[in-house]
Amino acid sequence: MGIDFCPCMMHETLQTTRCSRSLVPCRLPLSKARLVAMVVNNASSSGSKILIRDVPGKGKGIITRQYFSKGDIVLAERPLFTQSITRSNATVLAALALCTPYEQESFYRLHNCHGSRYPAELGIFETNVLPCGSNDTHGHIAQQGGIFLFAARFNSSCVPNVNNRWDPDRGQVVFRALRDISPGEELSIGYGKLLATRDERREELKRKFNFKCRCEACALEGQALAFSDERRQVLHELYSAHMQEAAGDDPMQGIGEAMFALKCLREEQLPVYESSFYFSGFHFCAAVSDLSSAAVWAKYAQEASRVAFGIQAAVRWSQLVADPSNYSEAGTLSRMTLAAPDSPLWKDLGF
Repeated sequence: MGIDFCPCMMHETLQTTRCSRSLVPCRLPLSKARLVAMVVNNASSSGSKILIRDVPGKGKGIITRQYFSKGDIVLAERPLFTQSITRSNATVLAALALCTPYEQESFYRLHNCHGSRYPAELGIFETNVLPCGSNDTHGHIAQQGGIFLFAARFNSSCVPNVNNRWDPDRGQVVFRALRDISPGEELSIGYGKLLATRDERREELKRKFNFKCRCEACALEGQALAFSDERRQVLHELYSAHMQEAAGDDPMQGIGEAMFALKCLREEQLPVYESSFYFSGFHFCAAVSDLSSAAVWAKYAQEASRVAFGIQAAVRWSQLVADPSNYSEAGTLSRMTLAAPDSPLWKDLGF
């Protein structure tokens, strides 16, 4: 039987701080919970790879003290406690009651962007919660969300250099470098939608987190901003189309759109979406029985998945890299020769 891959298996978007959560509080074993709190309060210790610092205009932020290669794990952390989508201030208080005074103090140091909209404890939770499960643009909604005392200090950027993903086997949220990161750089994640114009992104972040984004992408002006907005709008349209049966049954158009999207992603510095469009290229090449090109697309998809989502996501590609004919839709379209993503043809076409 052929391997039946779908686009959503190949791509998990940046998991924002807004998610669903569990009614029954769960708590770390005391020794580990204390360790988490100690890490937060001793973040500048010489043994730390990353540390919490004041960042001008942002409050606290996370700075790296060492070089990270893309795909490296920069942080893995267990939740202090979790909550479900039906949470209330009472359930948050109940979870806090199971924490030590030191953990409670660390919780109350976290930012609350909601002011008087919620009681203080619920406001802190709503501001800092991260998904503990699959949470993406394919309709997956994490059933739990947790508080992470260290990870709560990641600030937002519309060109994030870190991606967070829940690892159920480890019971941790894992943060991976999306590109090479040098010592002294701030580490950031995406709080909201990235494939949107600056005005759309700012509106969402203001509505959900009560701040005006001034990241590298949002600081653009004039023609540079216009080009960026146009690229992100096009990426949104292509991403939506390619997640629906890999953009139809026109392989020439589909593979060209995938290459154009990858070019736009490089220009917008959004590598977290690359695996989706490498999947599209693989799909079309395998469908028309261009298996040599399909194998190269699969190899690129595997590496993009490893960088953003870890080795377990990359392993899914192993059989298809070795033999693309194992794909369930291989040979379903008329035979033709397309091109691998590293073909000189794309350079000649301006990609």
